[in-house]
Amino acid sequence: MWVLFNVRPAVTVAMLVYRDPSWLAFALESLAWSRNETPYRTLVVGNDAEPDVLATERLDVDFRNADPAEYYLNRVYRAWNKAVEAAETELVVLMNSDMYVSDYWLDELVGVYLADPCTLPCSLLVESGRIPSAMPEHVRDLGTTPDGFDRQKWMVLSAEKRNIGGTEPGRLFMPVLFRRNDFLRIGGYPVGNPEGTTGDKDLFRRYAQAGYRHLTALGSVVYHVQEGEMRG
Repeated sequence: MWVLFNVRPAVTVAMLVYRDPSWLAFALESLAWSRNETPYRTLVVGNDAEPDVLATERLDVDFRNADPAEYYLNRVYRAWNKAVEAAETELVVLMNSDMYVSDYWLDELVGVYLADPCTLPCSLLVESGRIPSAMPEHVRDLGTTPDGFDRQKWMVLSAEKRNIGGTEPGRLFMPVLFRRNDFLRIGGYPVGNPEGTTGDKDLFRRYAQAGYRHLTALGSVVYHVQEGEMRG
């Protein structure tokens, strides 16, 4: 159980978007409607963003890869590194645009960090199930499009799942809270999946070697559509 601090550090909540403004609106809506005490600013990074996304004028960073036809994962990991680099706060949370957060999700990630700064706090994900989940016991299909997402059911389900102050060994890798300087020192995400592993696992392995523990914050409950912007 972590202790509530009177003064909470500010956090940058960063996300990537590239072709569909409806997913950006989906994620930002959830941030606006969730209750949290932690002060935060959003950082929206366009990853080779297409014209419809540029037209929103919502991008904070218009990141362009040297080769926009390069394998997409390489470009995604490079953009995540840019997002952390561009953050103006010490603490940075990365989330996908096809994620819908819930009350206290950010407070809980920060609480785990404040209790032990040598942790990588990640949210408990409720995933749609259209691809296998590492948290199968929480899988629930509440919709796979921004318009089709059942917001009322999510409010009820997230409250049922929420375990304030609870943690368990980490299983999934985002949303995740990083301390910016540590992320840059450790080297950030590799550009692409190293042989035999993934970029997420490679980064978390290097964090573990540096003495960090990967934890799931059970009070930070987030819905993950899975491949939202990729599938349209």
